[in-house]
Amino acid sequence: MKIKRYTDKDMRQVLRRVREDQGPDAVILSNRRVDDGIEVIAAIDYDEALVRHAVGTTEENAPVDSDALARIAEDDAANVASRTAEVAAATVRPQHPPAFADSLAEQRHAERADALSLQTMHDELASMRGLLETQLSGLVWQEDERRHPVRAQVLRNLARIGIAPDIANMILDRIGSLNELKSAWGAPLSMLAQTLPVVDDKLLETGGTIALIGPTGVGKTTTIAKIAARFAMNNWADDIALVSADAFRVGAKEHLTAFANIIGAPVYAASSFDDLSQTLDKLSHKKLVLIDTEGRSQRDRDLAGRLAAYGRNADRVKFYLTLSAATQEAALDETIREFRQVPLEGCIVTKVDEAAQLGCVMSALIRNDLPAAWFSDGQRIPDDLHAAVRKKLWLVNEAVECLEASKPIIDDLVMAQNYSPLSGAHAQ
Repeated sequence: MKIKRYTDKDMRQVLRRVREDQGPDAVILSNRRVDDGIEVIAAIDYDEALVRHAVGTTEENAPVDSDALARIAEDDAANVASRTAEVAAATVRPQHPPAFADSLAEQRHAERADALSLQTMHDELASMRGLLETQLSGLVWQEDERRHPVRAQVLRNLARIGIAPDIANMILDRIGSLNELKSAWGAPLSMLAQTLPVVDDKLLETGGTIALIGPTGVGKTTTIAKIAARFAMNNWADDIALVSADAFRVGAKEHLTAFANIIGAPVYAASSFDDLSQTLDKLSHKKLVLIDTEGRSQRDRDLAGRLAAYGRNADRVKFYLTLSAATQEAALDETIREFRQVPLEGCIVTKVDEAAQLGCVMSALIRNDLPAAWFSDGQRIPDDLHAAVRKKLWLVNEAVECLEASKPIIDDLVMAQNYSPLSGAHAQ
């Protein structure tokens, strides 16, 4: 039984609402005049005994109090609303019975187990594939070595000095016929020297405004001291000015000043890019201005912004990237790529005497077509600084001499994995 109260301005409107809401079978239980008009309490599926029990009346002919009917209607509406809310809540957050929850947990556990099993199988297949590829590369290398022994020996020699597979195959392609080689060293090393990019830098003759950029610890400050000392040999000390633009390293200016005192050149500090621009304006009459910048990792988040700021002076500053020959090849490639955000005149290769394999830096320069301007191989000022255009073959010979100290292990497995036709070296 559904009991509901209706209120409207007159009886006609109330009865119309009752009919629309409860249909023609509705029963009018009571009506009375109220402040808003007429109040009617109607019911559908009417059960008189149930109504009398609800209002506490048992006599069949006793009138039913309209207020009691109203309370029943309100309670009925409240119960319906409460039940509706419960159903809605259950629909949004279904409560599974314990048995269902256990079954769901077991299913999820089984799914995780299946996923783990698939991953394990994938890893095993990948391992087997790698093993098969290694074995196959080994067989291909052995066959290639048997059929082309001179070529194999040239590749092995280039690998021993650290030349990367893609560069080694480039050298082989440029040599031509390997069958006519009298030595597995001479022609390949000569071609390597010819392939190495260099620039005939006139810095010591013409001067200019020069900035050395690069990662921390590659020897920028020492290299600046060498260049300044070499320039001072044919010019006056007053023609030279050194600028410390390194505001991050403690004692950076003092370090540069110690070198400058040797040749009697002044040192200026530029703590910001505005300071640097103003300082360069004041030094425009100098023949040679050398700027020592702060070291920045190629992965420094601020590197792009710093280089962009330096680039604002690109019209009057020549930038040289300073690279350590003792750096790994992958890091050299990354460094060149990131620091090329400013126009580079070339690079200065330092710490040649500290490298275990010089082939790494030569491979990086060839691959990125970055010309070397100067090589540095020690701490002596100004002696350990060499013009790259005249020292290409010297650098290659130094790479061969490193073999006596480093004694790299280049076995058949290394050659098969990196230098065989299946290693992908030809495609690089």
